[in-house]
Amino acid sequence: MSTVKKNGLEPSHDKVTVLAQASQLKWSSRKEFIISLLGYSLGLTDIWRVPYLTYRNGGGAFLIPYIFFMLVCGIPLYFLEIMTSQFSGKGTWRVWDFCPLFRGFGIAFLIINWIVAAYTMLHKPWIIEYIIASFSAKLPWTSCDNAWNTPACVHSGQSLASNITVNATYNLTTYMSVNSSSPEPGMFGDNVTILIPMSSVEEFWNYKVLDISSGLDDIGRLNWKYLLYLLGCHVIIWLSLVRSIQSIGKMMYVTAIAPVVLTIVIWIRALTLEGSTTGMAYFITPDFERLTHSEVWIEAAFMAFYTLGPAWGGLAMYGSHNKFTDNCFRDAIISTVMTVCYGLLNGLVIFSVIGVLSHESNVPINKVITSGGFSLGFVAYPQAITYFPLPQIWAVLFFIVLLLPGLDCQTTLMEPVLCVLEENFPTTIGRRRIPLLTGLTIFTFICGIPLATQAGVYMFQLIDWYTATWSVLLIAVTESILFAWVYGGDRLSRDAMLMLGRPLPVFVRIATAFVMPIILTFLVVVSIFKYKPPTYGTYEYPDYARSIGWCFSMASIVPIFLYMASIVKREKGSLGERFAKLLKPSSSWGPSEDDIKPAYNNLERTYQRSFKRLAKFNILGRGGFENVKGDCDVSEMDSMS
Repeated sequence: MSTVKKNGLEPSHDKVTVLAQASQLKWSSRKEFIISLLGYSLGLTDIWRVPYLTYRNGGGAFLIPYIFFMLVCGIPLYFLEIMTSQFSGKGTWRVWDFCPLFRGFGIAFLIINWIVAAYTMLHKPWIIEYIIASFSAKLPWTSCDNAWNTPACVHSGQSLASNITVNATYNLTTYMSVNSSSPEPGMFGDNVTILIPMSSVEEFWNYKVLDISSGLDDIGRLNWKYLLYLLGCHVIIWLSLVRSIQSIGKMMYVTAIAPVVLTIVIWIRALTLEGSTTGMAYFITPDFERLTHSEVWIEAAFMAFYTLGPAWGGLAMYGSHNKFTDNCFRDAIISTVMTVCYGLLNGLVIFSVIGVLSHESNVPINKVITSGGFSLGFVAYPQAITYFPLPQIWAVLFFIVLLLPGLDCQTTLMEPVLCVLEENFPTTIGRRRIPLLTGLTIFTFICGIPLATQAGVYMFQLIDWYTATWSVLLIAVTESILFAWVYGGDRLSRDAMLMLGRPLPVFVRIATAFVMPIILTFLVVVSIFKYKPPTYGTYEYPDYARSIGWCFSMASIVPIFLYMASIVKREKGSLGERFAKLLKPSSSWGPSEDDIKPAYNNLERTYQRSFKRLAKFNILGRGGFENVKGDCDVSEMDSMS
């Protein structure tokens, strides 16, 4: 009787066979892999995160530590996560066979990716609302005669430099919660109020798109329209994940490239307007005094790992589907450099528009946008579109293109979650991807319902501020120590030689063994005391919000220690013997290529490891597996590559 294929694999009830079949799924081409890496890193948050944090931290001073962390810390960890999974052919969960004691990181990756996938889905209803509004005869964010506008509204192109006098009483509860000006509105007599002006594009964002309440305590009503948008987006994500990397790779060709092209077009148009160069100068000109503030370095480190994606688990899932001899170091450099460039490009585009707004409204650049951080992208880009002829067409095109990286971001977040579950239970739920994916999608949708309320933006920002920041940095520190000092730089260099025909790059060895552990450990410790809750305009979160935020941070950290305690308890021997065994690669760890396994086993068996020898290798690059070339036919490896 013939068997039926599911997800491209022959059915089998043997755990080893199922896992082996899963690892045989490969990217169709190296180009597809690189495009997918770009889609993994170039998410929707790049539209606003880098520009906002630059805006928040006084301009170009933020870019110095940001670029430092992206290149010096990001590239090595990015490369090593891909390399170890490519070497072993193992994904987000099984790759930790190289150090079983820390396999709980797989659970942490599952939790981080799932939480971020759940709350960032809220981006999509916001964008869809802009798309629908763009079909109007007149773009609604260009005028102040709409139902949601306040008496403080100033239409596009009008000066924001002076306050507005209103000859009537006006309920300012919601208005003042999002306005960033520090003074209270002035009251003169019973019927005269002095309001702080807000541009029409910002009022559209706050009062139409967000329909924002007065704070976290004011949940407000549920937006049923947004709930339907969320449901539709979840269905699209479900469809794109059904065939794993077979569908992800194809989708990334459009979703990763189209936003870059349209962003460049918008930038070219902005450069023709007066004030754009002033805005860009603000973006790239550093205030060196700001570099003495630890908050700038902390937020730059958070942003680097949030954007690039190491210490999230997704890179292991991607690397496990690579061919054994693919040059993953070159791929890591290409993806990292392009991600940095795209973040800087977005900053230049947004700040060129802010410069134009500053010139038109006659207010300083740092006073143009009055709302919360991610408002920067959702205010600057709609404003930029109004400078184009036939702006409705450009608006529809832009927001559709903006929706695409948001959708591919969701797929790259959900795939590691599925990978951990499938690798953990390969013969049960791992063989039933569609029911697993369906159940996970429904659960994620239900958990996202509170975000569709009027207080959703406050929940969104609070979760975003804590979930994938401190915990990711802590995981990154631990990973660097495990790679360099537990598994060892000597073993990594041997594995690189077996795969690529070259040892571990000097830059990667030094950065992983010394730079990252020292600098990131310092930032992790300082961030515990310095990291403060976010604000939205002048709205400050209540005291209990900080506790909620840290609960989200710890939600991914606590399971690591619980799993560690569980696996140590199950192991035999004294406590020291248990730890010693669990810190060594498991018996199932090794190269995915059968032809390489004899050389690997021989090298592992004859190598005499000592801490002194490992330290010498990490410092000088000598004293490790010196006889790799003698045990492996490197010339054959080179011909394969």
